[in-house]
Amino acid sequence: MSVFTAKGDARDYFLMASATFLVFLSHATITFLAVILRDLGVGEAGIGIILSAPLVPMLAGMFLSGYLMERFGPLRVVRAGFFMILLAHLSLQFTVNDFGGVYLSRAFHGFGYGIFQPAGMTYVMGKLRPERMVHPFGIYASMVLLPHIVGPWLMENLYASIGLRSLFLVTAVPSLLGNLFVRLPRTGVVPEAGQDAMGYGRVLRMAGLRPLFLAILIVGLVYGIVPTMMALYLKLCGIPMVYYFTPFTMALFTGRFLVIRLLEQMPRRTLVTVGFLLMGISHLWLISFRTPSAAVLAGIVLGIGYSLEYPSLSVWISGRFAPDERGKPVALLNMVFHAGIFITPLIGGWVMEQFSLGTYLGGLIILALVAAAGMIGVKG
Repeated sequence: MSVFTAKGDARDYFLMASATFLVFLSHATITFLAVILRDLGVGEAGIGIILSAPLVPMLAGMFLSGYLMERFGPLRVVRAGFFMILLAHLSLQFTVNDFGGVYLSRAFHGFGYGIFQPAGMTYVMGKLRPERMVHPFGIYASMVLLPHIVGPWLMENLYASIGLRSLFLVTAVPSLLGNLFVRLPRTGVVPEAGQDAMGYGRVLRMAGLRPLFLAILIVGLVYGIVPTMMALYLKLCGIPMVYYFTPFTMALFTGRFLVIRLLEQMPRRTLVTVGFLLMGISHLWLISFRTPSAAVLAGIVLGIGYSLEYPSLSVWISGRFAPDERGKPVALLNMVFHAGIFITPLIGGWVMEQFSLGTYLGGLIILALVAAAGMIGVKG
């Protein structure tokens, strides 16, 4: 049986996945921004403030995305979000030397990302059969992270060779191509304008979902150090980024392509528990042995752990709703998850300035292990 709901859905799925990969190939290069800011004389707390700049506008974008999907349909909302992400990336070429300017560039990027994320998920979920959704949805979600195999390495080498001159213009080229690709999928197959009566308040009042939203928040916190401050941590340890980010991304994609396919018949509670354990062990290994080989192993373990978390919790939550009611629950899921990601540099930058980034990683280890224990009692 096909995983797709109708004829032509496979084409739309692969076009959307390709467009997402290209846009986030440019996005992945921003992982190196913390190093660039440090070279420009910005302190650790200032770096944390800049890296957390997307948080509030991103949450606002995700909140708004639920309403925009009802009015314009998910695909049109994806196109708008991708275009904002492109503009934000290009603007860094002109703002990176100014603290306020780079803060605004990152904030606008967060708004575009917030507009895109729930709409992209909703569009792709509408193409997939509910009973076979976890694996193909996990593959699509990987398109946001798969570019980390080459993105940070690409930025590191371009920065070393050309400095800031045209750096963000060059790295915006994949995003431009992604904006062209996203014009190709069809808008009319998934219900676009809805009778969606599901409100955010109603979702929040569903007691059975509260442990799952707490779990996705913790996933965001524990994972959030990777796209925000991990490049800086590795730099301070003298470890080239390729030793961590490439194994992490390859393990993530392998986990979603192979491992989760083998395990998707298991209870989702078990998958999420194992994911938390692996993420905690990964951070523990990295702060215990600050070597390139330790970075490789830590990246692999975190990639596999995280590969179990996000798609399992996403399908677990969205599966409680009919397809035409998923817009706002999916938006809320992503608001909570990304709040965790972007709170990380805000807290991590302060902890690093007062103590060390290793201290913050230690706190994340404890949080992951406590979450793993807490999942044992969750029903589902």
